[in-house]
Amino acid sequence: METKIATGIDTELFYSIIKYLTKNGWRVSIEYSPKIFDKGIDFDFYQLEKNDETILFAWTNWFEGELKTSSTLVENIEQQFGIKFKFGEPEHLSKENIVKDMKELLDFK
Repeated sequence: METKIATGIDTELFYSIIKYLTKNGWRVSIEYSPKIFDKGIDFDFYQLEKNDETILFAWTNWFEGELKTSSTLVENIEQQFGIKFKFGEPEHLSKENIVKDMKELLDFK
């Protein structure tokens, strides 16, 4: 299954996608810890899961949002929101071990 990383996602849209998915059966399995002072100010991170699928979300106030998942899910989200994602050079989600590398900063649910 091909994986894609959408980049430059507007902040409002970024959080709207997460909210929509969680209302539709997706579960937040990992989140940038709310105990970290810059959560949602400088940086944010989520991993959502449903069945055997995973979506990673990363956001910074400099580069906006990124979303990493299967090309099928990317297309489904584009259709649901009536948008077309950009696929530039990702700032965070190109890192293979991002969850492992950030584990001290994350809350596992």
